Amino acid sequence: MAVRDLAGPITVINHFEVKGDVEEFERLFRDHSQFLRRRDDFDFLVTARLAERPQVYVHLGHWRTLRAFLDTVHDATFLRHVRRLEPLVVAEVDQAVSVGRMLRDDAMAGEETVLLVHAEVHGDWGRFEDDFGELCVLMDELGDFGGSDLLRSTISPFAYTGMLWWRDAEACDRALASQAYDRAYRSLAATARVAVDRALHVAYERTIGRTDGPGG
Repeated sequence: MAVRDLAGPITVINHFEVKGDVEEFERLFRDHSQFLRRRDDFDFLVTARLAERPQVYVHLGHWRTLRAFLDTVHDATFLRHVRRLEPLVVAEVDQAVSVGRMLRDDAMAGEETVLLVHAEVHGDWGRFEDDFGELCVLMDELGDFGGSDLLRSTISPFAYTGMLWWRDAEACDRALASQAYDRAYRSLAATARVAVDRALHVAYERTIGRTDGPGG
């Protein structure tokens, strides 16, 4: 699946494994994030840090149009930021579109409230998307669920990134220990190679000057 509609939304997913100074990376990346938030047609960003590998960050930048993202990556300020960050990280990037989103409440920053789901579908992709949606419904029924987003790669068409979040770490603990989660996970694994990472919620920020809408 190739999505090249310049007027359509796109999510850019960056995985950063920090090989240099973490504090320097966070300072430089904070500056970069604030630059992105000022760009035309930037929507919102989410940054998480893996609990078991705290040197690894996952950053999702949501854009209202692909055109705006392409314009930004050719901007001189963007390129200067990339040059400064490059020596500090091993980076992987993907582009994706949302195929299912549930918004309930914000996740508390500074706590391990986020679950990242990485999947490579080898069976029926439609069933996988349905099963992910059912997982989210079950988590919502348990209470204190913040929401979810399922993103399908536009580069590797059977690759998905899913994100679920809870209001606080205790709610996330309860959900992941439940029989409902165990059953739903096994359903996902029937059609895909699935890996999950618990993550600390670092930041959720909208375009500067906008405050509307919930998020994870």
